[in-house]
Amino acid sequence: MRLKLWSAFAATSLVGITLISAPEAWADSGDRFGSSEESGRKSAEKSEKGKGKEKDKEKDKADKGGKRVALSPEGLKFGMSLESIAKLYDKTFDTEFLPLYKKASPGPETDALDAELKQKKGEVRRSKVEFGQTPTGVDQTPLKGEYSYANGETMGRLTLKSGTERYFFFFGDRLWKVYDVHKYKKDGPLGENYADAVKKLAPRLGGPGKKAPAKPDAGQNFDETQWQTADMVIRALDRGDALAVVYVDREIQEKLPSMRRNKPKDQHAMDPDVAAALKKNEPPPEPKKDEKTKAAKKK
Repeated sequence: MRLKLWSAFAATSLVGITLISAPEAWADSGDRFGSSEESGRKSAEKSEKGKGKEKDKEKDKADKGGKRVALSPEGLKFGMSLESIAKLYDKTFDTEFLPLYKKASPGPETDALDAELKQKKGEVRRSKVEFGQTPTGVDQTPLKGEYSYANGETMGRLTLKSGTERYFFFFGDRLWKVYDVHKYKKDGPLGENYADAVKKLAPRLGGPGKKAPAKPDAGQNFDETQWQTADMVIRALDRGDALAVVYVDREIQEKLPSMRRNKPKDQHAMDPDVAAALKKNEPPPEPKKDEKTKAAKKK
């Protein structure tokens, strides 16, 4: 990997350049709010438009809101596997680390960069969580309700350079949902509270969204605001100290009930075999008053 990166700047002289410590780097592309993040979003949308104006027109006609929203970084799209997403971010990390390698001297400094780059590239791959038959620790987080068990669902995660936590959700290893968690900042692009964030999101996502109060029993644990495009459902969740913006494949969302055929079991429900055994040991019920009177008359 080092040879591949060094070849990009082999002609650059490294004499006299020292690096006291290599600063930490994260995947910057993909968070659509902020300066560099906004550039990534625009690049992704520009790429989508370049695929054909006629195709875009047809898409816009189908989109009642008249607003197109592209996932970023460029190349990220629904249907991708976790490994494909990891490879996409591998390229992003290579680009981000290139300036650091240019400043580093061969030896311990480049060795440290090699180790850090390897660590970052493995983050998505190591983060995979399978929602099979066994409950996971994710149930104890605000993400509960975004997945189901025993239906072929998995999840991965990545920390972006901006500090945003990004989660990827899959059905059969095909991406169907991207979940971003943003911290509020007083002078940040999303404001310092949920009301500010929704106001700032509205013009970017096609206008005021539809408010939906929390319904914990239905798996919706937070108040949220929703937008729809021709191919996407976008949800802004009020998580109190943070804002979650969720991008969902609309086709999957509309047929979600049929895809989640296995329903969660009540963990507090009594085992059927135990219930049957206890029922056998129960004393027979007392005869009703009318039955006692009839029996006395017969005697």
